[in-house]
Amino acid sequence: MVLVITDSINRDNMALYGYGRPTTPRLLAHKAQAGEQMAVLQNAWSVDASTLPALRNMFHFGLPESENPPHLLALARAAGYKVWWISNHDDLAIEQQHARLADVVDMVNRTPGRASASLDGEILDCVQEAFADTSTDRKLIVVHLMGAHPHYSLRFPENANPFDDDVDAVENGLVKDGRSAWVRRFRQEYDAALLYHDFVVSELLQQTRSAGKPGEDRAWMYLSDHGQEVGHGSDRAGHSPSTASGYRIPTVIWRNREPLPSVAAQQQPFRADWTGWALMDLLRIQWNGQMPERNVLDPSYRWQVPELPAIVESFG
Repeated sequence: MVLVITDSINRDNMALYGYGRPTTPRLLAHKAQAGEQMAVLQNAWSVDASTLPALRNMFHFGLPESENPPHLLALARAAGYKVWWISNHDDLAIEQQHARLADVVDMVNRTPGRASASLDGEILDCVQEAFADTSTDRKLIVVHLMGAHPHYSLRFPENANPFDDDVDAVENGLVKDGRSAWVRRFRQEYDAALLYHDFVVSELLQQTRSAGKPGEDRAWMYLSDHGQEVGHGSDRAGHSPSTASGYRIPTVIWRNREPLPSVAAQQQPFRADWTGWALMDLLRIQWNGQMPERNVLDPSYRWQVPELPAIVESFG
């Protein structure tokens, strides 16, 4: 089981979700090849606009601290999984709250904050080493990426921005909406970061699809901690707890054995603080605290509208 958590990715900027720029050609190719083994959840939402609370909710099942919820990594280890935490995202709080619970911790990037120029592709060899480990057949590999964490220009290789000063339909739309030149420039850099991100995420999916022995269960889940405002609803760029763009995220699931939700079911809203319930399903772990109505992979799944600081007209 591979869990890929990225940072600051808004699904509105992904061609996989219908965006006008070709930002995700590789994920689209995977989708075409994988068919019913791959589910793109069309209406996924974070309930947190910043990383620390988002990760806390993911790994603690969205349950309040007062209920003393278990940690998903601890449950996985108790069920016999060997757990890896492979990160390009240096943050001491994340390391202490989550990474320390893994059996193997590989922090590729030791430059914290916005100035870090460590590209996410640096983690690919580490993930391949985890796949090659022969000490166990039960693996949970958590990969934490920088994604498009500001500054956007540091999230893709130098001179690798095909959208640089490109006057296309997206650019014209931003001009029509009255977006300033600097926001339009940030959108170009953000989309270039998405294109590089597509390469890294697709490589992780390819590693998962080609790993293991014939007949082995394999699964992969990808989502962002929160969204990003880049001229979508206002003339600004960055983290945005006050607009819907701060919460709009991608969520993609692949598994090689059991079927995933139907295309119609993939249209129903999903909330990232309920990620743990789906992960336990993908890990095939049965436990006393199961709530199938919060597991997007279960027929009993029932959406509940979260309370957000931003006004969201529709979660559909």
